[in-house]
Amino acid sequence: MVKILIAEDDALSQKFVGTVVDRMGHCAFVSPNGRHAWDALCAENRFDMLITDIMMPVMDGTTLIRTIRADKRFATMPIVIMSAFIGVNDIAGLLEIGATWFMAKPVDRATLEDYINRAIKK
Repeated sequence: MVKILIAEDDALSQKFVGTVVDRMGHCAFVSPNGRHAWDALCAENRFDMLITDIMMPVMDGTTLIRTIRADKRFATMPIVIMSAFIGVNDIAGLLEIGATWFMAKPVDRATLEDYINRAIKK
C-alpha cells in the first residue's frame, strides 16, 4: 500500500480521486491547498506520490511543485498534475519544473490508475 497526497480544493475532485486511490488499496490523504500539502509533506508523513491541481488558494500547484523540487527529500517523488484550464505550453512548463505526468480534468479513472501504478513501480 502506498500513501498518496492529493492537493485539491474542489470537493468533487477530492472525493473522486480519493475514492479511486482507496479502491486500489492505497491510502489517500487530501489537502485543500498547496500550503497544506507542503506542510503535510514536511511533517514526515512519508508520502509516495502527489496528485495536485494547479489552481488552488493559499499556494497554487505551480508553487507547490517548485517548492517540492527545491527540497532534496522529495527529488524523486512522482507528481501528477490535474487541471482543466491550462494549455500545452503551460503543461510543458510544469513538466520542466518537475511534474512527472499531466492529467486533464475531468479526471479519467483509467488514466489515474495507470499513473498510480507507474509511480508504484518506480
